Amino acid sequence: MHSNNAADTRMLLGGLALAAAGYERMHRILTRRAAAATDDAERQHDLSVSYIKIGDVLVAQGDGAGALASYRAGLAIAEKLAAADPGHAGWQRDLSVSFIKIGNVLVAQGDGAGALASYRAGLAIAEKLASADPGNAEWQRDLIVSNVKLAEIAAGAGDAAGAGQRYRAALSIAEAMAGRGILAPVDAWMPAELRRRIEALTEQAER
Repeated sequence: MHSNNAADTRMLLGGLALAAAGYERMHRILTRRAAAATDDAERQHDLSVSYIKIGDVLVAQGDGAGALASYRAGLAIAEKLAAADPGHAGWQRDLSVSFIKIGNVLVAQGDGAGALASYRAGLAIAEKLASADPGNAEWQRDLIVSNVKLAEIAAGAGDAAGAGQRYRAALSIAEAMAGRGILAPVDAWMPAELRRRIEALTEQAER
């Protein structure tokens, strides 16, 4: 989706108020466009992404409840698109990303059970996508993120074994990506950080 580029730039520059205004203005336009063509998948997708963008701004502004409502509105559209065209990988990834974002908000709100369910839903989709196209670096990275999120939930619940299992799964993927040369330079820190977390869990268990 390219409609929100100006607002994206404002977001990157730290102008949250300006970004929010830009996203809201574009959201009104996209809502009208989607309502005028309910069978147009691209217009529906644009509206779904718009909800996610607004959710991101609300998270940055500290409005967790508003962000959660926006993310869930985007998810509802994404679910309809994915159900109508199950073979469309882009729609499936939108679902996975939405589940992760919702999980993040639920963690911040102290809803560990809700976050766990959302992260698991995201992981299930990420696993299918990554398995279908092992060479897709973005989808492999999504799988790392999903495993890390679940590891953090497990660690927070005192399940060191479960956390370690998820961290090791994430590390295996990161190392494989690095070995194949598809781990982005910006993510080069991942293997070392995952090893550090695994070692910390091991040391904790030995005390």
